[in-house]
Amino acid sequence: MIKTIFRSGIAIAIAIFASRQAIFAGRDLARYNRMREMSGDPPLGVDMSRSVPTNAEARTTNPFAMLMSVPSDVARYLKLKSM
Repeated sequence: MIKTIFRSGIAIAIAIFASRQAIFAGRDLARYNRMREMSGDPPLGVDMSRSVPTNAEARTTNPFAMLMSVPSDVARYLKLKSM
């Protein structure tokens, strides 16, 4: 019985931790998309309805290109934050 209570406590703690991380990740993603909108880039997860994507749209579909754009986005964000 003590093992069950201990395991349940751990499971509840993990569930609470995961839900808090998901909430904070959602807030960060919304903030990141606002920053990308200020710089003229489309938000992450943009609909690709055109046949030839622009460079900014290609960054949202290609995970490697998106990861490579993160440092420049952070630099832009810090520049905007310092104003």
